[in-house]
Amino acid sequence: MEVITILIGGEFNLKSKISVLILIPLCFLTLAFGVNYGGNINVAIPTDVAETLDPHKATGALTFEILYNVYEALIEVSTDGELVPCLASDWNISEDGKEYTFSLKKNVYFHSGKKMDSNDVKYSFERILNPNTGYPKASNYSEINFIEAIDEHTVKFHLNNAYKPFLALISKIYVIPVDKSEEIGENPDGTGPFHMDEWARDRYIKLSRFDNYHQEGLPYIDSAYFKVIPDINSRVLALKTGDIDVFPRMDPSFLDNISSSNQLTIIKAPMNLVQVMAINNDNEILKNLKVRQAVNHAIDREILIEFVSNGLGREISEHIPRSSAYYIDLSDKYSYDPDKAVKLLKEAGYPDGFEITIALPQPYVFHQRTGEVIAQMLSEVGIKANLQIYEWGKWISDVYYARKYDMTIIGHEGEADPYLLLERFRSDSSRNYMNVKIPEIDKLLSEYVTETDYDSGKEIIHEISRVMVDNAVAAWTMEPEDIVAINKKIKNWMIFPVYVDSLKEVWIEE
Repeated sequence: MEVITILIGGEFNLKSKISVLILIPLCFLTLAFGVNYGGNINVAIPTDVAETLDPHKATGALTFEILYNVYEALIEVSTDGELVPCLASDWNISEDGKEYTFSLKKNVYFHSGKKMDSNDVKYSFERILNPNTGYPKASNYSEINFIEAIDEHTVKFHLNNAYKPFLALISKIYVIPVDKSEEIGENPDGTGPFHMDEWARDRYIKLSRFDNYHQEGLPYIDSAYFKVIPDINSRVLALKTGDIDVFPRMDPSFLDNISSSNQLTIIKAPMNLVQVMAINNDNEILKNLKVRQAVNHAIDREILIEFVSNGLGREISEHIPRSSAYYIDLSDKYSYDPDKAVKLLKEAGYPDGFEITIALPQPYVFHQRTGEVIAQMLSEVGIKANLQIYEWGKWISDVYYARKYDMTIIGHEGEADPYLLLERFRSDSSRNYMNVKIPEIDKLLSEYVTETDYDSGKEIIHEISRVMVDNAVAAWTMEPEDIVAINKKIKNWMIFPVYVDSLKEVWIEE
């Protein structure tokens, strides 16, 4: 994670990798010897959260960004992408990969005062497996045969078959107390460092410090308001005037807008996001491999990153973020070569090009700008790309579910286990909105989930990436930078490789 301090006059002081290494231990020293307790911070959010705060029913990413501070899972993802203990102190996986045993931390309490035990864990997972709950990704947990509460602080998961991504999936399920499911949609009851204090719909959500939190000494601040400010210009103004303290996931085009303030700092880190121009592989024109290859060769990713994200991003050549240990550089496969793109189109039977539509999701200006630049690049090789803005709900229904589109631009969040990112390319997957149907990918995905050796599993993922790239199933563009604009008095705000706004270790400098 890099820090950019915004100086008077708009100059940016970009810390080098060496200075970042120096900065980190200094931060820890400050926390150890000079941390302040108390105070409130204000965080800007673009919309209110979804209609429910039930972590087993909510679907919106923003909802989970906030609920991360209220609920916890057995394990969690650290800032460097590792799976680390949270409500569990440790765990053991049987040699055959079919049994996962978790030892729970003692003296963990829910906000309501109930002490957490293994029955709460068992109940939470059985609840997401119950079709009546409506957990949107319940199928990911279908390998669970049964769950056993061995004693108060030990829970064992029995799987039907070895399932390599299971540990990563454990980190996604928040633990709730037994028999509280009817209430938590409006009144969450978690074990996290903050409890829900007030929810003023379309205005703000207030979280307050949980004094009985199980990690001693945390959290530092007393409270936080997540304030709904729909207009991005208004969020920038509120940041500059001090009405808000933190602007998460700020669009890079607004960096210059706040550069005149000497009270603000920019934190940035790889977003752990794959931005992709998804291609409908079942489209009459785009099902032709040479056409898809031509599309890839027509995109100048270096220029795209400069124009769309002010240079704050990294070229990407496959469906795994560059920050992942499973990423391999396949960029040589489709270097920018408009002449080759024209040649491939001729060979495919389109010497005069063709006309296509790129569906762009309305809430994401970043993806819309990407579409505008790519459309210009495609026009230079004879492809006329019309841009059509879709309201988010319509994008979900028409593009994602109905698959009625030619091409679209969207981002896919990285996962602790790459299978969870690549499983959508299985021929029969309900999430396979790109209509990729390649038997070799199906076979490799099936091999991966039962592989217990790390190195062998890693090579399987690499081979899946090669097959996908060889078949040009999509056009991958970049891994953008996650940018947080923040008041200098707010200390120790950290960017995670998952979409969360973590308040646990944040403190305020007097």
